[in-house]
Order: sequence, then structure tokens, then C-alpha cells
Amino acid sequence: DEADHPEGAAPAAGTGRTPAGTAPELPPLRQLPPDVRDFTGRDAERRAIEERLRATSAVPPIVHVTGPPGIGKTALALHAAHRVEDAFPDGQIHVQLAGASMVPRKVAAVLGEVLRALGVRPGDIPDTVEARAAAYRSRLAGRRVLVFADDAADAAQVRPLLPGEPG
Repeated sequence: DEADHPEGAAPAAGTGRTPAGTAPELPPLRQLPPDVRDFTGRDAERRAIEERLRATSAVPPIVHVTGPPGIGKTALALHAAHRVEDAFPDGQIHVQLAGASMVPRKVAAVLGEVLRALGVRPGDIPDTVEARAAAYRSRLAGRRVLVFADDAADAAQVRPLLPGEPG
């Protein structure tokens, strides 16, 4: 009966109710901004990024693109990310960290945003960064998801966004 559970929520098997803190299975997130259609050059760097992201290993592949503002770091990384989408069939998450701005985004806010996109109800999102990061890793467990964190201020802003397992 639709009155027994929120719209779109599937009842738990045999109960007619959705368990607290769970959400219906969502389709994979496809959050990458559009590809740079006229991207040219940087073939060696693009290939290196693609190879790293496609590599299988005991740890998640991490690619860090660095350099001064305005040289095309985001365009390069975004173009490579689009070219490896098939290696991440469970989704692509994009977060803008605003690290170069006067007010970089707080990791707790970023994790809250991603958890909502992953189907966690706002009232079920934990309060602390550590608990949010754990919930985020749990949501990504067993999935091949590309996480594109753009414009990080430092490693501390990115660390909670790293997956807990390969893939």
C-alpha cells in the first residue's frame, strides 16, 4: 500500500516498510559536467590519466593534477574522465571544492550533498565528517564509481572523499 511507505521507496522484503536509513536503489549518478568538445593537445598527460584510472590494483587509483590557475587542469582531467566512463559503470560523482576561492567548501557539506545524491534522506545523514565519510564509503562499497573532486584546497579536503576499497 502506497500509504505505508514514501513515494519511490521500496518496502523491505516481507514487511511492507522501508528500513530506517535506507533508500530505494538509485540509478548510477552521472554528474560529470559536459566534456570539452574541442580539447586538443596534452595527449601524453591524458593517456597517463586514463591508464591510471583503468589500472586494477589493491588500492583505488588516485590521480592528482596540479599547476597554476588557468592552464587547463580541469579541462584535461574532465576530458580524461569522460574517456574512461565505461570503466566506472556504477557512476561518476562530481564535486566542486572551491579550494582556490576565499571560502573553500567544508567537507561535511560536500559529503552531505553527495550522500543526498546517493539516496540518503536528509534526516539520516550523520552529523560529523567522520560519520558522513563512513556512510559515503558504505554507499560506494562494491561499486566502480569515479569521483571527480575539482579545485581542492589541500589533501585534507579530499581525503574523506577517497573510497575505502579498490574500484
